[in-house]
Amino acid sequence: MTDARRSELETLIARTAMGDRDAFDRLYDATSAKLHAVCLSVLKDRPEAEETLQEVYIRVWQSAARYASNGLSP
Repeated sequence: MTDARRSELETLIARTAMGDRDAFDRLYDATSAKLHAVCLSVLKDRPEAEETLQEVYIRVWQSAARYASNGLSP
């Protein structure tokens, strides 16, 4: 992940933590395809992967304020 990409994601997470729905939508658009592929690879069941993805983003919305930038990939 490039520094610019990391910075963009950190900014989107910080804005999401402040309740910015547009930032959350942009974060989803930027990360959901890859995360869905991971869920599908692990679960081997499309409906289950989609449900898990939905649960992940609910938790992201609810806990974005607890994210601490530490140089590791989000």
